[in-house]
Amino acid sequence: MKKILLVSIAFIWIGCLTILIIALTDLYPNNIFQEYQLLVGIAFISITGFLRIIFNKITVEQAKKKQNSII
Repeated sequence: MKKILLVSIAFIWIGCLTILIIALTDLYPNNIFQEYQLLVGIAFISITGFLRIIFNKITVEQAKKKQNSII
């Protein structure tokens, strides 16, 4: 369950990074993100922050369970 969640977090972040790269570069002419570069950048930063919080909660819970099972 936790591995699936961590993999899905990774895919979400890679997708957001791809959208950010498309928005900030001219790889594709007439892309829909070109007009909203600032908004895409702010969204990437906020999504990264939320995913970091989720990742830390998952890994801390997993570490606590391992520590309790040892004791």
